Amino acid sequence: MQPLKVSLISEGVLPSTVGGVGRWLNYLINEVKNTEFNLIAIGGPREYRDKRIIHYENIPLRDSGGGRYANPESLKLLLQLFIEDGGNPLLRHKVREYADCPSIDSKIFWRVLTNFYKQHFPDKPYLKFFLTVRSLISPLISILRIDRMVKCDLYHALNAGYAGFAGVVMKALTDKPLLVTIHGIYEDEREWELRFMKEEKWLKNLCLAFFRKICLAVYEEADLITTVNESNKDRLVELGASSSKIEVIQNPVDTELFKMAEDRESEEIVVGTVTRIVPMKGLKNLIQAAKYLIENLSNVRFIVVGPIQDKEYFQECLKLADELRVSDRFMFVGQDDSAKWYPRFDIFVLPSLMERSPMAVLEAMASGLPVVCTETPGTREMVGEYWPLVPPGNAEKLAKCIYEIAVSLRESRKKALRVRDEIIKRHSLRRFAEKYSGVYIRLKR
Repeated sequence: MQPLKVSLISEGVLPSTVGGVGRWLNYLINEVKNTEFNLIAIGGPREYRDKRIIHYENIPLRDSGGGRYANPESLKLLLQLFIEDGGNPLLRHKVREYADCPSIDSKIFWRVLTNFYKQHFPDKPYLKFFLTVRSLISPLISILRIDRMVKCDLYHALNAGYAGFAGVVMKALTDKPLLVTIHGIYEDEREWELRFMKEEKWLKNLCLAFFRKICLAVYEEADLITTVNESNKDRLVELGASSSKIEVIQNPVDTELFKMAEDRESEEIVVGTVTRIVPMKGLKNLIQAAKYLIENLSNVRFIVVGPIQDKEYFQECLKLADELRVSDRFMFVGQDDSAKWYPRFDIFVLPSLMERSPMAVLEAMASGLPVVCTETPGTREMVGEYWPLVPPGNAEKLAKCIYEIAVSLRESRKKALRVRDEIIKRHSLRRFAEKYSGVYIRLKR
């Protein structure tokens, strides 16, 4: 039997990328058998080598222009993406019609965008409008200029944003099926990011209208949508995806990589987390909880493992730790291999304000750790029947929940062993690989 050829489409994520989606991608290309993978990375590096990837290419986030005839009408239609009630041009017209959209550096682009501004946003600051629209639409135009495809049996996009839309374009050009996998809900994640931006409401609404319409086009054109849990499926239906084309395939975990640590001899209690350092992850709440715990437990300390993706927020965390006088027992180690850190923890905590598919929690439970999480759609389904959940943003309840596990650590560890057995059954690599192999075979045409 000839191997299937699958073109993966990601938004900057590579198999070597630190984080949940990067780990998931590694599992996919390692475990799914009789399949050859191409990788197309939106905003990825110009070159990337991986012996498991047959062909790699990147699509730049910035439109580089081209020698095509520039049709102003194409841009006028695309700009409807920025108006809530302006319809969705990507649903009404075939994407091939936009290949001759003017370059973002052209006079035609400036003229059309300026006229659009005067018509719809004349009372808003022009420079903010221009820079925002140009930055959002540039990757879209770059994607729409695709005209040559690597041969494959199907496309597999790893989100419903720019990667998903690239899949829509490639499907239009080749008539090959499109599979879209949803880890986090793209529209909701962008909305959460915008909450922390110091920008006016009109500008946030403009961005959200753009992302929602792209995602709607992806939901409409996908042959199948896979997602990691039932709460994601419910949310996707709320956002306009058809329930009949959504299938849940739970995240896997490598139980050889994430496994029980030997008994720790230290009397110190280490509370740890693995997360990106961004506002949505709620680390300030963990720092506030640390103050209460340090006052009541003489042998507790805290470790945060993960990349600093928001430097301003990181500095705010450091300042808060100093102000609360917990910095000597609260350590940020930066980006590192999480597998070597779980065995050093006694309790895993995830204080996120919003989560959809937290791989770190799955890895912690597979490592036999007691877990404390905030209650979000992703953690409720994954953790709720095993470990207590606390309201997001409530540092006091977070502290009390960690304290209750810490003072009964021996019993909590016994429970964590039983939980690990359940996790191994439900989230095996073999089960994950078999499901995706079956999906690929069903979709091939």
